[in-house]
Amino acid sequence: MKKNIVNILATTGISLLLLSVVALFFHASCIYLETVFQAFCINIITHIGIMIIQKSELRNIFAEMVLEILFIVGELLVFGRLFHWFTSLSFLLLVFMGVVIYIISYFLNLLQMKQEAKEINSLIKNRNKNQD
Repeated sequence: MKKNIVNILATTGISLLLLSVVALFFHASCIYLETVFQAFCINIITHIGIMIIQKSELRNIFAEMVLEILFIVGELLVFGRLFHWFTSLSFLLLVFMGVVIYIISYFLNLLQMKQEAKEINSLIKNRNKNQD
């Protein structure tokens, strides 16, 4: 549970940083405070959806990734209309941002799993040394 909360907050931070970069590129003057909460809520829903997709345990990792990206794109389409994001962002730009956030999050998740594997291997080595 704690890991999921940290991942949601990290993804929200990445989303807001990327949105800020895009806003600077288009010479926007501000990002509304409600956007922070909208991004947070969408990231919660995204993580829940991705957890459900991962629990389905598809045999092909690429099919799972495509399904996750399609879920994110669909979610951005629905919430983009709901929150009127398309008045300031194009759909393609929003999809691009969603895919970039997904890739960054996926990469960070891989790094975290690598660190956890190192810690587990270290514990196993220490245990084996203590048994000898």
